[in-house]
Formats: sequence, C-alpha cells, structure tokens
Amino acid sequence: MKHSELKQLIREEIQKMLSEDDEGGIQNIARTSYDIAIQPSSIEDALKALQNISNYGMYAQNMRKPDVIKRVFGPSIPAQKANAAKSDWDSRSDEEKNIKISDIKNRVPEEYANAVEKNTSRYEAWQDEGNEGTFEDWLKSLSGKMLPIEFYGRYGKNYFPIKTPDNLKKYSGVMEPETHYKVKDNLIVFPQESSPFNSKPYLKKVLKTIIDNSGLEFKFVDVESEGGEEETTPVVTKTEKPTVPPLSTTVDTADQADKLRKVFQSRLGDVPTVKYEVEPIGKGADRKYKLIVTGISADQRTKLQPLAFDFKQNLREELNFERKRMLVRAGIIK
Repeated sequence: MKHSELKQLIREEIQKMLSEDDEGGIQNIARTSYDIAIQPSSIEDALKALQNISNYGMYAQNMRKPDVIKRVFGPSIPAQKANAAKSDWDSRSDEEKNIKISDIKNRVPEEYANAVEKNTSRYEAWQDEGNEGTFEDWLKSLSGKMLPIEFYGRYGKNYFPIKTPDNLKKYSGVMEPETHYKVKDNLIVFPQESSPFNSKPYLKKVLKTIIDNSGLEFKFVDVESEGGEEETTPVVTKTEKPTVPPLSTTVDTADQADKLRKVFQSRLGDVPTVKYEVEPIGKGADRKYKLIVTGISADQRTKLQPLAFDFKQNLREELNFERKRMLVRAGIIK
C-alpha cells in the first residue's frame, strides 16, 4: 500500500471516530458557512482601490495590451499554442503556477480530472524517488516540456481560455461591485459563491495584495454567508509548513551520479544550503545510484529538473549507440 493511500485510510478512520455518537451511529454536524469580508479604514477609499487595476499586481491583466492578451489567451494560431503554453509555464513563479493550475481546474474540471487519472503513475513514481507533495506539487516540479499533454491539452486548449468578451472581462481580474462584493454596514463582503478567485485562501491573498498596494489599513472579518447553515461531515486537516521536496535522480553508476552532481553545481554555483548525497540502491547486477539534492529553493529545483532529464536522455542515447556499434562489429547488423 502506498504512503498516500495509507494516509487517506487513517484520515477516514479519524473522521469516523469524530462523527460517531454514543450509540455508535454517525451524526451529521451542522456548520455555519462563512464568507470573507474586510473592514477598511475607509469604505470609500477601499471601493476605489478595488476598481484600480494597478492594485491587483500579478492577479490582474491589462487587456488593452496585445502582449498581455497573447499571454492570457495564447497565440492566435492554434498550432503555436502548445509550445507557448510550455514557455509560459517555465516563466512562472510557483505562486503564478498555482494560479494557472487553479484556473484550469475550475475552467475545465473534467479535463483536469483526466490529467490526474492519466498521470497518477508518473506522480507516484516521483513520490517513490523520495519526493513529497500533492499532484499539484509534482506538476510545479516539471519544466514546460515535461508537462503531461492531458494538463495543457492538445494545441494548448486546456491551458489557454477561449478569447471571448466575457473572458476578456473575467481575466482582467478586476472584481465588480454587487457581483463579486457588497457593502454591508462598515464591511465589504466577498461572497465565495460568486468569487472569480476560487477558494478562500486564494481570495484572501488577492484581497491582501489589493489593499496593501492601496496603502489602506484594514482587517479581515468572517461573516455568515447568506445561505445560512449547511450540514457537513467533519474533516481533519493538518497545516504543514511549505517545504521544497528533495530532487532525486537515479542513474546506473556512481561515476554517472558524480558527473550529474557536477552539472548541477555548475548550474547553481556555490550555494551553502545545497547538499548532494549519493545513495546506492539495490544489490549486485541490479545496483543503481540515487543522487539526492536537498536545501534548494523552488526556483532552483525547477532549474535542475530539466538538466536531470537531459542527462538521463543523453545516457540512454550513448548506451543505444554503443549497443548498435557492438552489433555492427559482430556482423549482426550493418
């Protein structure tokens, strides 16, 4: 049983224990749903700040600029969109990759579910190499050319939204009054049900960026949703400090592992926090060597991952060439 499956079973058992009543039955626990609101130092100034696209930072796009339109919707020629998607992915920070993943999950949920299903084995292989994280973390660890086609779609159809008047408005990022937020007494309430920024933590990040950029003082407040109470099953979650997982690459010989280490060091330079370890795995003829790199940042990991792929690809090509040369010498092939 894989580690992720074991964790899921433990989580389900904890939920069952929490939801059993004295007779051993299952009880539904009613929970009030809440929306995010802000209490600014000035309602009027906060409303102006919400309408100023410059306050949205990386969460907004100026749709009057052709290069921005191309970045959001991709090239006008469909055949160019797949490569454009890969290049765009490589240009993004981890936070910007989170935004793109969230966009695809919410815009084409069935396609995203298919991407997860088709690439579970690749994700699990990544975990088996000693990496930790979610499917999204695995995606973020990949370079653009290594992304599964089910994620970005043929001709980039999943990665880039269709350019329509509604989408031009939506991807400008600016929220609209009475649709995305409402004034209630001394608060501005942002109903999650109609939010263009899916998930409360994501919306909270956006709001903090907007109000911080405006220079206003404010605080977040939870307000009861207009929908009232909903019945839910309790879910046990654990908040973990974000960490960058180690980068592990398995090769055939210790010499190859050392050569790859030198490639990585040449790319990163002298970084005191980075550690390189070579771990032998297997025995006898099956013995291989795993190079494990720790103490790297997310950006450094992104830089090293395609180098590891290219290194192993070159090893395979050299091996195939050597095998062919031996067969020619033996007279088996010409």
